[in-house]
Amino acid sequence: MPLIPPEPPLTDGEIVLRMRRADDIAAIAEASRDSETQRRLNDGPLSEEAQRESVARAEQQWATGRGAPFVIADARDDRPLGLLNLQLREDEEVANLAVSVFPEARGRGIASRALRLGALWGLRDLGLARVAAEAAVDNHASIRAIEKAGFQREGTLRAHCKTHGERHDCVMFSLVASDV
Repeated sequence: MPLIPPEPPLTDGEIVLRMRRADDIAAIAEASRDSETQRRLNDGPLSEEAQRESVARAEQQWATGRGAPFVIADARDDRPLGLLNLQLREDEEVANLAVSVFPEARGRGIASRALRLGALWGLRDLGLARVAAEAAVDNHASIRAIEKAGFQREGTLRAHCKTHGERHDCVMFSLVASDV
């Protein structure tokens, strides 16, 4: 079942979560080459082909109902600041959120704002029972952002995550309907 992007886009007055557009791709590609992004994600820098297909892939996720890939944009000038992806699980009442903030926008609370907006949309508008987020145990910035967004720490999952072929421990967090 397709997911319908929120209209108007989600906002808290500082950021907007909106659909991906062709004019976002240069910023997304540039951020994909960032060393910290490379260290934390399995995806390599966006190839020319991936850049050409980026908008269509995002639209396909919405159309199939597999996920809701948002661009995090500045509410004042619509400049892309990062990406937020809500991925639905096999259990249609559960989703995972992942966030990536572009290097020049880090340290401004954007990740926590985006996580909160995305989780509330999932819980309230999509009727989800649970939205989860996880971070590597040594990714202190992500852990702080997830906690600041109101997620509850559930514990450490040993050897749960795999990045660049190596298993590592991750901290699991959730926000459930009764939390809001």
